[in-house]
Amino acid sequence: MTSRSSNFSGWQLRTLVIGLVAAVGSIIGAFFDPAQFFHSYLFVWLFWAGLSLGALAVVMLQSLTGGLWGLAIRNFCQATFVTLPLMALLFLPVPFGAHWIYSWSNYLPGSLGYHHKQQYLSLPFFTARSFLYLGGMIFLAFLLRKRLFRLHSQTASHSHTAGLSAGGLIAYVLSMNFASTDWVMSLDPEWFSTIFAIVFMTGQFLAALALMTALLAAFAPSMERPPPKKVFHDLGNMLLAFVVFWTYVSFSQFLIIWSGNLPKEISWYLSRRGGGWQWFALGLALTQFLLPFALLLSRAKKRDPRTLALICVCIIAANVGVNFWFVAPTFHPSRIYLHWLDPVEFLALGGFWFALFFRSLKQRPLLPPQLEALSHA
Repeated sequence: MTSRSSNFSGWQLRTLVIGLVAAVGSIIGAFFDPAQFFHSYLFVWLFWAGLSLGALAVVMLQSLTGGLWGLAIRNFCQATFVTLPLMALLFLPVPFGAHWIYSWSNYLPGSLGYHHKQQYLSLPFFTARSFLYLGGMIFLAFLLRKRLFRLHSQTASHSHTAGLSAGGLIAYVLSMNFASTDWVMSLDPEWFSTIFAIVFMTGQFLAALALMTALLAAFAPSMERPPPKKVFHDLGNMLLAFVVFWTYVSFSQFLIIWSGNLPKEISWYLSRRGGGWQWFALGLALTQFLLPFALLLSRAKKRDPRTLALICVCIIAANVGVNFWFVAPTFHPSRIYLHWLDPVEFLALGGFWFALFFRSLKQRPLLPPQLEALSHA
């Protein structure tokens, strides 16, 4: 335990240094190109915040359904959703730079054809709503962590978290339904989709589950009692199910909008149909669906931690691309445009995120005592 804690402290320091160095580079870039700074910042923040929110949803789902797969990654998930206060703090640049990000923040009332949205799309209301979503999720994470600690110390039963998780999942779905509209859909205030919120939430859940699975597979060889193969098999099945579901809802959105062919609905896809964005979408289909789907069909690959970890890395990388796909074509519809601030800001927020993650992870054993007992048996 002491050796592992020391290793995590070393990783905590390294990621913090990476974050600080990249943050300095990002601030310098903001002085030269503030618009690009905020464009990059939104997509990067969406990815890292999505991991934190998705991990919270994973824990709540496992609290309701049970299963060894959830026990195996529960402490990883807790260390992940503990980063939510940091992500709420790091959200502050988004409303500060809203005039560079959201076109609706620059128009006078009544100057566009969406009068019914004018009062809703106001910067003070947007900021208040965003912090309401994040504050609610932080409060939920705090309560859940407190109850999971009692469960970890075996002073409470499994049902102690079930009621909170049931209500928490409802709150999560409602919050992310509105958050996806505010943070992403309002980039094009004329566009709307009734499925996008599901695409948004499924992506968060899938990315978080993939990261937790990859971390479990990476640390399993160093554990005194590694989790049984069945855990990795179950996690692989979960990943397969959500890869298929994400693809289903994403394609459903495209198919419904394409068949309807209404001007206010097709605008989102019109900015993504040329300039190389069509090939970017094809790459996402390959890395977020076809490749993971084909590999996760194999029972042997799901039970092999190393192979499963590589599949998870593919899914996580694809999710980075998905968040880039949500944001970047709004500002560069004519061609694919990757600015040097995109990877630099990604490292900045990621460095801070992982520093807090490792700080929390080293405070508890990697596996809960219940699963350690089963592994020993």
